[in-house]
Amino acid sequence: MIQQPLISKRSEGVYELSEAGVERAYLLTMQRLLVHYAQQALKTPPSDVQALSQKLPAFTVQIVKKLDDYFDQLPQFANFIKEPNAGRLGAYIGQNFMPQLEKVKEKLLETEIPKYKSEYENPYRVPSNDLLMLFANDFVGAPPLTYKPFDPEAEVEEKLKAAELVLPGEAPVGSGPKPQPGEVLLNRYASAFVTARPLSYVPNTGESLDGEDETANIQQVPQQITFRAFVQIINAISRYIKQQDKAGYAKFYQSLSPLNQSAYTYYTLFQKEAQGQSVSWSEEIHKVMQRANLDAGAANKLKDEVEAYRKVSQSLSRALATGQQKGMDASLTQGLYGQLVAIFENSGNLAEKRTALKMSLLQVTAQSAKEAITQILAPQLEELEGLYGIG
Repeated sequence: MIQQPLISKRSEGVYELSEAGVERAYLLTMQRLLVHYAQQALKTPPSDVQALSQKLPAFTVQIVKKLDDYFDQLPQFANFIKEPNAGRLGAYIGQNFMPQLEKVKEKLLETEIPKYKSEYENPYRVPSNDLLMLFANDFVGAPPLTYKPFDPEAEVEEKLKAAELVLPGEAPVGSGPKPQPGEVLLNRYASAFVTARPLSYVPNTGESLDGEDETANIQQVPQQITFRAFVQIINAISRYIKQQDKAGYAKFYQSLSPLNQSAYTYYTLFQKEAQGQSVSWSEEIHKVMQRANLDAGAANKLKDEVEAYRKVSQSLSRALATGQQKGMDASLTQGLYGQLVAIFENSGNLAEKRTALKMSLLQVTAQSAKEAITQILAPQLEELEGLYGIG
């Protein structure tokens, strides 16, 4: 059967890891961390480490059936590398998992994008090739086709004879001919064919149709800025303001692209609105369009992104502050914040993000702090589907 690609391409042209790619990244990350932990923390002899690293892939595949198992099966991993204190291993995994995962993901993308372009963006690639590869075994094992003239009366008689061979309540004996590949295909995807909507062609006139979903139009506009980039800009400017470094602030602001300057402008406008000041959004959006040379769709998309990012970043700051109030070590704050920004990035899927959040919070050993952070961030994570459009 054809192997699932490790990356996929979003509608706006951005490459990201597919579900299979995320699973591979988690597998490689966990293996790398466990081997390093055995070497450095447990002082396992080199020969034993080599044997462990050879057995680890098969062991991981055996106990991990979904991403959450990397969290749920942590005691099994501890037992495998002979670590009696699973909590100690958990703290290490929590502190290092996300940074290592990011590196592994970057490496996978770097390696797989050329392969993806070669195979899936090949102008000579046709769907029939994929179909042949997917059902190759079915075609090879299919019996040869035989032709006989169609006789309706003979067919009815044959069906009646076949029906007489099966008593009521009994299942037919599985000694009949093997199904043809077409039958296999139809049986496997019958529900998809039944529920599929008919194709329709609408000429592109450049005008909106009555009743057209405006949300769909907005989602077709490319992403303007990432959550990570937004946070870096806001945090950098906040430091200059806090230090009252006007020269540093001016130099940094001028170094930003017009798009990023516009993102910060939107941020300040949302801050003003939150303080009860009125904002003329139509005028401000028009200014952004002129300054950053954006059309109306891109300018509005940037505004929506900044609004979502502002809400998420505030949740992260509130969660960490609450965690410290509940006993979390203050030294964890900076490192954990960087991991949370990566988790709440506007790419990937919610299932992966749920697991990543659990893994990162392993380093928070104060149970009350961990629960307080989870109570804030878990609901915020679920809101990303509406804020970012990811599921």
